[in-house]
Amino acid sequence: MPTLTLRRSNPRSRPQLEDALLRRSLGEHEALRNRCVHCDRTPLTGEAVHVYATVSGERLVCDLCRPLRRAAPLRTELMHAPEHERAVRVQARRSAA
Repeated sequence: MPTLTLRRSNPRSRPQLEDALLRRSLGEHEALRNRCVHCDRTPLTGEAVHVYATVSGERLVCDLCRPLRRAAPLRTELMHAPEHERAVRVQARRSAA
């Protein structure tokens, strides 16, 4: 049986379009992340996060930075996985009239 030699493609030789799409995708993904206003950390899935009301809107504070605030949070929530927003939800059936 003949021996085949597979060439590895050079990762630096990606087309410019592919690079541009990858950069844009990462930028959009980064913009959608929730980050703590104090430590700039992205809270882990299942971690408690605290939401504070400010003049410019709501601000998220992770559970580790919560002691830095004296005021009580507006609400406390669990951090969901990024896929949570796109999850399929069961809805109640509407009865036919």
